[in-house]
Amino acid sequence: MARNSASKTTSDFCEFPVKRQKFCEIFSPPLAKSTFYDWVRDGKITPMKQCSGYFLLNASRVRLGLPPVKELPGGMGERSLEDVTRLAFTLIDPRIFPAPPWMLTVDAVSAKDFDHAQKIAAQNREKVTMMDHVELKLAYFSGALDAAVLQAQD
Repeated sequence: MARNSASKTTSDFCEFPVKRQKFCEIFSPPLAKSTFYDWVRDGKITPMKQCSGYFLLNASRVRLGLPPVKELPGGMGERSLEDVTRLAFTLIDPRIFPAPPWMLTVDAVSAKDFDHAQKIAAQNREKVTMMDHVELKLAYFSGALDAAVLQAQD
């Protein structure tokens, strides 16, 4: 089963980072907590490496032999450009740029916001990783946040 899922790429479907509770609710009946963590241990459920406590819903569904979902039940609010930029830098280096605080209060990140964050991360990853000092990386991040706020005001 895992070999079949390896042939699919993440570009084949949109991704939803979700917390365990939201992941379990997608199934009917909902998954038991012990089953969920057994599947994580067995590699059937994919944790999001950059953000502790989040799991990749569609990548995990493909590994389980289930079709990916196009959208989550129950809509999600859109995040500001600043919020998405903070998530993007977490995707670049979670040790320097920890997960944004708003992720503590949401069960899932919309596919649109996650895709946008991945694009922002791709644009900035090379510049950030080339910098030798943490202070320079943090200053660059601060500038990116300022730019996001200014862009949102236009």
